[in-house]
Amino acid sequence: MNKNFLRDILNGKKRLLKKNQVNFIHVPYFDELSVKNLWEDVKDDEEIQYYFQDKFPNEKGPNRKYFFDILNTIHPIYLRNIMEHSSKQRYTTTGDA
Repeated sequence: MNKNFLRDILNGKKRLLKKNQVNFIHVPYFDELSVKNLWEDVKDDEEIQYYFQDKFPNEKGPNRKYFFDILNTIHPIYLRNIMEHSSKQRYTTTGDA
């Protein structure tokens, strides 16, 4: 969290969730489940943007645990589908090379 994000929260432009509202999740450390890959897909989602700062330092993105917990809270079906697809690709012989 930086001062600009905190300012946006206080001004009502950004939001935080109470801890009991967050659906915590453990996401395996697969390349296809990296924050860098998934951030590109969800960064323009209006619902997601309320919970993340607008800019990150070069080559950085949101914190991994925070990112997946928020994604699981806002779009749980999307995250579950991505995780299932990723596991299927990794652990079956029919998965793509």
